Amino acid sequence: MTIKISFSDKTVRVAVELNGGVESLITELPQREWVGLTDEEIEKMRHLIDWTADWSYGTFARAIEAKLKQKNGYAEEKNT
Repeated sequence: MTIKISFSDKTVRVAVELNGGVESLITELPQREWVGLTDEEIEKMRHLIDWTADWSYGTFARAIEAKLKQKNGYAEEKNT
């Protein structure tokens, strides 16, 4: 028995070869609509940053990135 799994942007394909025959299953991956930040969320985040610090722009960029990941289901859960 041989099992082959292949991925694309939109599908997962599993093919099983058994006794000279091949059975395939193709599953479409769910497509999520991207969720952006509202102006209010950006404004709230802007006020949290000390803009006089040299690293402030990088900090703001990372905060934006983290919020977007959270809103779009990509945030990693931390075990504490």
